[in-house]
Amino acid sequence: MYIITLCGMPNSTAKLLANFIQAERNTYAQCPDCQAIHRLNEFKIFNSKRPPQDLLDQLRQAEEEFEAKKKKIISESIEKSKQVYIGKTLEHLAPTVSNFGHQPRDCRFLAEPIDFIAFDGLFSENKVDKITFIDAKTGEAELTPRQKSIRKAVENGKVYFEEFRLKIL
Repeated sequence: MYIITLCGMPNSTAKLLANFIQAERNTYAQCPDCQAIHRLNEFKIFNSKRPPQDLLDQLRQAEEEFEAKKKKIISESIEKSKQVYIGKTLEHLAPTVSNFGHQPRDCRFLAEPIDFIAFDGLFSENKVDKITFIDAKTGEAELTPRQKSIRKAVENGKVYFEEFRLKIL
């Protein structure tokens, strides 16, 4: 809310000016402090040296609500950041968990767009029996749209092996 004080002029003139400003939608003014341009009818207009007490109370309440929301957002952001950091750290340790289902030495860490590819049998038998794409999640985390598209490609058999040879000059 913006405030305009019309002090030092007769009440009738101030009232007339205030009514004109409130009714006129196409009159703009530039703030001398921030240089922003605003419609005059967006301003609260009064005729005294100080804003009415109810406006000051509303402004104080709005400021208090803003500060409370700001604190909450910052706190939630810090907590979310901690959770993401812990999750990213635990992703690296996933192959060492007993119920992981794959030998840690058979796994290769990618991080993006999925966490691991497991080449089952690679280390123990020196031949791969199965290849598995793995993404480790913690808490309530879900697959991203990109990860879901990878899962769909695997489920639809759209996984291939290509050999690419580089020519050495």
